Amino acid sequence: MSGFKVLIIGAGPTGLLAALALQRAGIDFTILERRKEADLNWGASVCLWPQSARVLDQLGLLDEAHALHLPMKKKCNLRRDGSVMSWSSMIENIGHYHGHEWMLFQRGDLVNLLMGDLSDITNQLLVDKQVTSIASGPDGVEVKCADGHSYSGDLIIGADGINSTTRTFVDDIAPDATSGDFTTTFYGFYGHGTTVSKDLEPGVDYECHSEGFSSQLIMPSHEKYFFTIYLKLDKPTNDRYYISAEEADELAKKYGDVYLAPGVTFKEVWAAKNWTHTAPFEEGVAKKWFRDRVVLVGDSVHKMTPNIGFGLNTGWQSTVVLINLLRDLLRDNPNPDIKELTKTFEEYKKTRFNHVTNDVELAGTSTRAVMWDNFLWKFLDQYVLPYINGDTILAKLMCSPTVQKAFTLNFLPEPNYKEGELKWHNKPVILKE
Repeated sequence: MSGFKVLIIGAGPTGLLAALALQRAGIDFTILERRKEADLNWGASVCLWPQSARVLDQLGLLDEAHALHLPMKKKCNLRRDGSVMSWSSMIENIGHYHGHEWMLFQRGDLVNLLMGDLSDITNQLLVDKQVTSIASGPDGVEVKCADGHSYSGDLIIGADGINSTTRTFVDDIAPDATSGDFTTTFYGFYGHGTTVSKDLEPGVDYECHSEGFSSQLIMPSHEKYFFTIYLKLDKPTNDRYYISAEEADELAKKYGDVYLAPGVTFKEVWAAKNWTHTAPFEEGVAKKWFRDRVVLVGDSVHKMTPNIGFGLNTGWQSTVVLINLLRDLLRDNPNPDIKELTKTFEEYKKTRFNHVTNDVELAGTSTRAVMWDNFLWKFLDQYVLPYINGDTILAKLMCSPTVQKAFTLNFLPEPNYKEGELKWHNKPVILKE
């Protein structure tokens, strides 16, 4: 397989997972990342559900991940005025259900963990590579970058996130055009800081629920916190809705007296922050997943609101399926033509489409529930779910079935395979001697 070369656009967690899976499969690759090396630690928090822990186990990185992750146990739901609606052990229970625990990371720590496992980082990961054009032909692909360099290969994997340059090639639209496949109903900002309150219990996801405003204040320790603010547009749009830093400051003042945790207001969290970023929380699944020798993974092809933390995990699942199919193809034909690649890409989309559509809908339902998008959600959230351990029940009934159906790399074992109360549909790979 060494003669086949993959170009990966994007060195976020999904692009790096694709690289490590290709590395284990013996397939050559180069990653092109638009940010400078110092900016690879950009971002706030990310979480890995148990299905992603299984993949880390296959890559031999699970022990290191455990050492890096930020322990979380509980969830607390409250109203804007700071009154608590419910406490639950939902996060801890996810581990009981599936064997592997739910793990929280500062995004940069996860990126560095994955990046550190590249066998030849100097040649495999090229930074400050802003892609300006993509060409795909019968015999290969070529990527041109803003610095004047060009890179050739046999296939491109677009893992370049929500503002994907690769997707504009797949969609065959102008670089500044927006895709009608994605809708923005919610927007906001997220960030992180150090100490905001010594009185708050650590290891808790504090969620403020209310009409048109919601928040998550995730505090793994008294020395670190992450926050996300959710706001709702007057009406949905297909345009990318970004707000400026100045507009974020104004919104922070407007909602400053809202409690994000018992005894802690938004203005206190905002004042103590170290970093923040604004974003539209787009939702949708792309109609086109590939074109010629170019294929999309992760947020480039499916986007969802971040409440339940499924986005990265869904992206990893798509990546696992794609690499499995690509490896199977190259074992039989080390130099496939576009027709054979297209067949593989069609199988990839067919395998994942219903799964990712369900994940997008599930995430969106969660967002609408905590923002009291209708009277029923407002009533259930305050007067029913707190009395039946609602968060834990909903996680088990709605999220766990997706987790159980997870795919793993079909050519690597799982040394630390675990099952919890709920059984995996896909068992570990048994390698033939």
